[in-house]
Amino acid sequence: MLILGVDPGSTATGYGIIRKTGARSTHVDSGVIRASKAASQSQRLWEIHNKLDCVIREQVPVVMVVESLFHFNNVQSLMKLSQVRGVILLLGEAYGMEIVEYSPMEIKRGLTGYGAAEKGQMIFMVAKILNLPTLKSADQADALAMALYHSHICRPGGRIQ
Repeated sequence: MLILGVDPGSTATGYGIIRKTGARSTHVDSGVIRASKAASQSQRLWEIHNKLDCVIREQVPVVMVVESLFHFNNVQSLMKLSQVRGVILLLGEAYGMEIVEYSPMEIKRGLTGYGAAEKGQMIFMVAKILNLPTLKSADQADALAMALYHSHICRPGGRIQ
């Protein structure tokens, strides 16, 4: 089973795909989609859509994991993030993927044992679990963390434990 984790962002959207085989999870592909900061919001959404669409068509994941929205003080940031999430969720539906959402705290607790883990701890754990020498960014690590978290709580056949 291929699991796609997506960490939405209006200028940097991380993605990570892992393969779950029995109890084992292995890295398949990951990276960061960087949209131009000079582009309009609609142009950034189009760029994120097109690049993520290419990743999905190439790898054909069956599950999409997206971080659930959490509390924001900045309404403008929340609106932009919501638009990016909409594009991502629409792609998941268009490809018939199972879509699941987890909170950042839930993912951190599941991978590090501590719900308020620092970014560095998450990057370290993801790299260690997947035996990766380096990760490009926290966005990439967060996306892989989402896919890993789902793979750890999901039984073979896709059922949640």
